[in-house]
Amino acid sequence: MDTGVQDAAEASLEGCPMAEELEEKQRPVAQWTVAEAGAWLAACSGARELVELAHEHDVSGRVLLRLTEGTLRRMGVTPRSRRRELLRELLQLRLQQELEELLSIVGE
Repeated sequence: MDTGVQDAAEASLEGCPMAEELEEKQRPVAQWTVAEAGAWLAACSGARELVELAHEHDVSGRVLLRLTEGTLRRMGVTPRSRRRELLRELLQLRLQQELEELLSIVGE
């Protein structure tokens, strides 16, 4: 596998304070519990109220990967700039998951 791809996979969570903890778990995001998804939301946004929202709306890892701006708005995530920031972080998380899956397929 190209080392550039591996570097991109490793660097995709650099901005998130929970990156080291996530790398240690090595468990797919889709298997995260509601508590883990809430912790990720809070860590990446700096907003503790997102943990409560995750619990209130049963946002597990599988749900987390499918969040859109519309669902974040309906959940009560305001302002729009916070939703946009979360969507950027979610995109990085999705990309990292896809890269990790590809790397596991090729045996790296």
